[in-house]
Amino acid sequence: MTATPKRRSAPDGRELRLWKVGRTLLLTFTAAVLVAGSIFTVLVVLLDFRALDTGTKLDAKTLFDLVKLSFGVVAGAGALVALVVAYRRQRVDEAGAHRESTRLHTERFSAAVDKLGSNSPAVRLGGIHALSGLADDAPPRTVPDLY
Repeated sequence: MTATPKRRSAPDGRELRLWKVGRTLLLTFTAAVLVAGSIFTVLVVLLDFRALDTGTKLDAKTLFDLVKLSFGVVAGAGALVALVVAYRRQRVDEAGAHRESTRLHTERFSAAVDKLGSNSPAVRLGGIHALSGLADDAPPRTVPDLY
């Protein structure tokens, strides 16, 4: 039995389309490697680098620098993962807040409309004031110009 993914709506009413985390991480990591390679290539060309001296041995300082560099690369990859996950979480949280706001607005509207059907004029007047408050609190919508 396969689970169907839930569709989420974005704050502007459209469906919230999130990329799969694996695909997003692969794309961002690939982009980071390409950018780093491009910068390295440009620097090699600009600095007119000739060739490495293959006759020298690897000393402790150079080995330590290579270890530091490898830890820096791993930390950078971890930062990319954290950035992608945080962005995805932010998008989902914003969509949830919008859903909650819409739900509260709908509940207030339903309660105000229920008051309009009352036999008491004071309750009906309260329903009208509640609808007026809803209209004041509603986000502005852009209406297309008909002219």
